[in-house]
Amino acid sequence: MAANQAILDATIRHAVFLEKLKAGEVGKFAPFLKEIDRSIRDRLTQSDLTEYNVKRLEALLKEVDSLLLGIFDRYSAQLNLDLVDIANYEAEFEATSLARSAPVGVSLDVVAPTAAAIRTAVLTNPLSVRGTGGGKLLKAFIKGWTGAERERVTGTIRQGFFEGQTNFQIIRNIRGTKAAGYKDGILATTNRNASTVVHTSIQHVSSQARMEVAKANTDIVEEIQMVATLDSKTSQQCRSMDKRKFPVDSGPRPPFHPNCRTTFILLTKLSAMFAKGATRASVGANGGQQVSADLDYYHWLQQQPAAFQDVAIGPVRAKLFREGGLTVERFAELQLDRNFSPLTLKQMKGLEPLAFERAGI
Repeated sequence: MAANQAILDATIRHAVFLEKLKAGEVGKFAPFLKEIDRSIRDRLTQSDLTEYNVKRLEALLKEVDSLLLGIFDRYSAQLNLDLVDIANYEAEFEATSLARSAPVGVSLDVVAPTAAAIRTAVLTNPLSVRGTGGGKLLKAFIKGWTGAERERVTGTIRQGFFEGQTNFQIIRNIRGTKAAGYKDGILATTNRNASTVVHTSIQHVSSQARMEVAKANTDIVEEIQMVATLDSKTSQQCRSMDKRKFPVDSGPRPPFHPNCRTTFILLTKLSAMFAKGATRASVGANGGQQVSADLDYYHWLQQQPAAFQDVAIGPVRAKLFREGGLTVERFAELQLDRNFSPLTLKQMKGLEPLAFERAGI
């Protein structure tokens, strides 16, 4: 098997494994969520809030916040330990994969980064998530989430008090209703956000650990190349990032947004020599297929029917894609600004007004 194909196949298989690992890690939040639910119910059934004054309410909110802080702190401590373990595993996988990517008769002397270097990278390099809240360190990212969830719960209690709601009504707003499977309450939002935080954090530590392997082997690794998922769910940022190459010591790294699935491969001095004939997985209008590894997202999308394009990138962008008279390369460039943040349709129109006119948009 060609070296490039071996690296790409191993990376994609590992990305699938990583998604399963994320799901397992998300499941670890369940007992903490139950404890939050129980603690809130226990505290709010001790006295009637309709008899409280503002001073007593604020004292209650501080007590509830303290309870939540203790639970979230314990979960965060466990999550941080798991993330460091995952990072060490990711570095080991990448080093092994890099060594095995060499063709028969060629030996690569791969250096594995130290555990200390991996931990430092994971904790001191910011997440590459764009937009509001971007550029946070890992612990601050997790702490920001737990703080927001605590405020959401105490805010619901405060709002309920000032609207004259009963304790039962406030608890229902927090827990949700049985008829809706408890998916309509504040804690359902907390659970969804926990999933996002876990997915994004794991993607961050995976990227940072693998980059440490690249940095420790600059005599072998020349560049990194982004690999987005070829399906209809891929984000605007990741669609345009697909197949882009960056130096080992600079440039953005996944995750580019919450729940990002994009990964990357390490390009060695032998990569170009063994690139011919490599394939990658895709899920298009006709289901799962192997396509040429040379295809980036938009060249792949160009081969899909119009209905699929409409679903994948939205009907307006899809119309521009088909009828705007732009090259695939130019269309891809229009999706992101120079800081790799998504451009709106209005911003795109300002850059290419004639394309919008040709497409009748």
